[in-house]
Amino acid sequence: MTVSGLGTSYPTVVPHPPAAPPARHERADRTRTGFDQLTEADRNLIQHVTGQRITAGFDPAKEPVTAFAATLAAERAADRLSPGQEVTPVYLKDLDRRLQRTGRNPIGPYLDKAVSFLQGAGPNHFDVSA
Repeated sequence: MTVSGLGTSYPTVVPHPPAAPPARHERADRTRTGFDQLTEADRNLIQHVTGQRITAGFDPAKEPVTAFAATLAAERAADRLSPGQEVTPVYLKDLDRRLQRTGRNPIGPYLDKAVSFLQGAGPNHFDVSA
């Protein structure tokens, strides 16, 4: 009687063709930006403070944008300003302090005008974006 030892049988290796790369589909819709998330109250504030009119579908790659508008859009995009949360004088002053610590404060020149606009808006100020 013969006993075959371990490892005497070798498996057959069958070559396979390389896998095809995954299909990529073109995106028909453009990527949302922080400017798409601005509320009507944000847009009014930006227009009053900087004179820049930010409309729905604003594309910062095609149109110049002020530092104040870009900063508010970035705050919305990062969810530091949640949907429906209004920009307040307290929020702007806190944002100003945070940005001063970085050594680069793009809203500094606009702060006084923005705060006085928000404080002057008083009870007549409401957000109609909802």
